[in-house]
Amino acid sequence: METRLLILNADPVFQDRALGIFDEIDEIETRVVRTLPEAVSVLLAENFDGFVVEGEAPIAMEQATNARQHFPSLRIVCLAPRTNEIGFATAAQQQNITKIFSDGSARRLRKQLHSFVRSLAQGGTPAEGIDPCHSLIGNLNQFSAAEILQMSCLGQRSGRFTFKSGRGNSEIYLAHGSVRHAVFGSLEGESAVAEIFRWRQGRFYFEEGIISQVQTVDRPWAHLLIDNLQKLDETLELSATGPL
Repeated sequence: METRLLILNADPVFQDRALGIFDEIDEIETRVVRTLPEAVSVLLAENFDGFVVEGEAPIAMEQATNARQHFPSLRIVCLAPRTNEIGFATAAQQQNITKIFSDGSARRLRKQLHSFVRSLAQGGTPAEGIDPCHSLIGNLNQFSAAEILQMSCLGQRSGRFTFKSGRGNSEIYLAHGSVRHAVFGSLEGESAVAEIFRWRQGRFYFEEGIISQVQTVDRPWAHLLIDNLQKLDETLELSATGPL
């Protein structure tokens, strides 16, 4: 089974020593993206074993830290030139991010990257305080519920989304990329999904592999998304025009 690795490198003309080393390793699949939003979208839609962020130390660590906030159990490497900044090492330790200096000898870099890939294949011990089941967390003011669910369904994920806001808590269960069950208070099924789509504030997290035995949603995700977005647009239009 191949190890999948996502690499964030913002410079398309950069002669990437690390990528060359990864290409030497058998049974590893690499994919390169150029921006952090693109990386987050890809990580939401697909499963990767590790994430490598390349660049200058402050920027690369900031991007790696941002990714950690959304994916607490993902194995992340920050690959940057050597720096004396204390904050770089502190952030790496606090966020459970592996730091590798890209300007060392080719032999040392090769050894460190090979070691990282082996650790992915063997599996690692999750950082203290991080629940390995929570493969995705985030804020609804950064990603809407519709966006999160769409990318997760496209990625054929199975598990439970929990949404928390001032309105209360809600849950949406996925099974192989389809919405199987949704509940918010006394609402179930599509009516619960429609309510969650309206939320613009709050937090969410996803627990992989938790499947609901109850099924309250039968329609394909695409139909569900289109109908609920149309209803949301109509509601927003009525709010904007106000009473006649």
